[in-house]
Amino acid sequence: MDLLGEPAPSFDDPVGLLLACHQRIQQHCDILERIPSYVDQKGVDEELRAAVTRILRYFDLAGPAHHADEELVLFSWLLQQPGFPSALRAPLRNLAEQHRLLEAAWQDLAGDLHSLIALEKPMPLRLEPFVSMNRAHIALENAEMFPVARELLDADTAKILGMTMVQRRREMEVAV
Repeated sequence: MDLLGEPAPSFDDPVGLLLACHQRIQQHCDILERIPSYVDQKGVDEELRAAVTRILRYFDLAGPAHHADEELVLFSWLLQQPGFPSALRAPLRNLAEQHRLLEAAWQDLAGDLHSLIALEKPMPLRLEPFVSMNRAHIALENAEMFPVARELLDADTAKILGMTMVQRRREMEVAV
């Protein structure tokens, strides 16, 4: 019996790690969509506060790190590859621009979530466009960009990109 689930990929598999992050983002979006009906049925209880706190922490900390891993490491590397299809270059740049829109939508929703748990009363949440933008963004990355990245990456380059992600995160922690 596997009580802990599958372990997350390591930084030696940067694409696998980013895909695992996408799965967590999708799970958090599923929970976000269930919050209004949960609040209608049970109110703002301890279970809701715990779920909202986990979601806030994830998108406040892991979200920006995930976007930076994509933009500064994987996307940057892909754009330097002669084998990266020219038809995907503009969509890849657009994905990086979408990160700013996702971050702005998150700020709106995060404010609503903070208010919900502080005031402990039902209130409208600006789930959109955050949830639908995430779903569309992830679908494009998973279907178009990551398969190409897997094709172009060899094991040694994957390890180098993974270590770059680790180093960048360490530098961010020191700066904070």
